Amino acid sequence: MSDATADYFHSLAEHGRYPLLRATTGTIRFDLADNGHAEHWRVAIKHGHIDVSRGGEPADCVVHVAKSLFDGMITGRVNTMAAVLRGQINVEGELHLIVMLQRLFPGRPTTPAPATRRHPR
Repeated sequence: MSDATADYFHSLAEHGRYPLLRATTGTIRFDLADNGHAEHWRVAIKHGHIDVSRGGEPADCVVHVAKSLFDGMITGRVNTMAAVLRGQINVEGELHLIVMLQRLFPGRPTTPAPATRRHPR
């Protein structure tokens, strides 16, 4: 069974450098709650280069979120900033870092266009 969260963080690390983040430097720790347990992922960004590790070390920005909601964020089903505004995500520290990292989240999944209806003349 695939884990969307682990897949996402591994793909970030494998890619390594992201031009969209070339002006960004800082660390983000994601504390993902799941059935009473917490999973910790730490993302270090240095001028667009990303390094990912596991652990609860201090970070410039700490994001507390349910793992299921985070899975929705990384699959494009949940808008990160809307979830923050709704209080579903708690962000401590430098909020601009999560705003920058959100650029690497996928957009909304595409849905098929509704069938156009032809009207008889």
